[in-house]
Amino acid sequence: MSKVSKFFLGILIGAASLIITFRIINQAPSQKLHPDDKFRAIVDNSGCNMCHNPNPKLPFYAEWPLLGGKIKKDASNAYARIDLNIYFRQFEEDKKVDNLALSKIEQVISDGSMPPFTFTILRPGSAISYKEEEILLQWIERQRSRIDIE
Repeated sequence: MSKVSKFFLGILIGAASLIITFRIINQAPSQKLHPDDKFRAIVDNSGCNMCHNPNPKLPFYAEWPLLGGKIKKDASNAYARIDLNIYFRQFEEDKKVDNLALSKIEQVISDGSMPPFTFTILRPGSAISYKEEEILLQWIERQRSRIDIE
């Protein structure tokens, strides 16, 4: 086998390994879970709260010279757009979740802008799958129907 063939075989095996790993770690929550628990699992797995809170838990590479500035800026912008802690507290205290927050969450899920590619490329498994998107949108509708009823 020539060096070029070995090189391309190595690339192919590496790509296949990444795809398989991604498929294994990026699974929708179990159907046995309550819808609220599914929502929480997806949000935790996708890393939303890493940036959308006043004290972001930035990854170790946020201190690296070339990446750090962008990561810190992105986290600051994320927090400025929406602080998810406020809404998680409302949700956990069984209070009405603000409709504006639900609309913001629905928008970024529907248009696929969250989590951003620059985040998902460095954190495999954080991308929201089609099934997870369905679960999140159903959860938002459940929250809205609660708002209308109360």
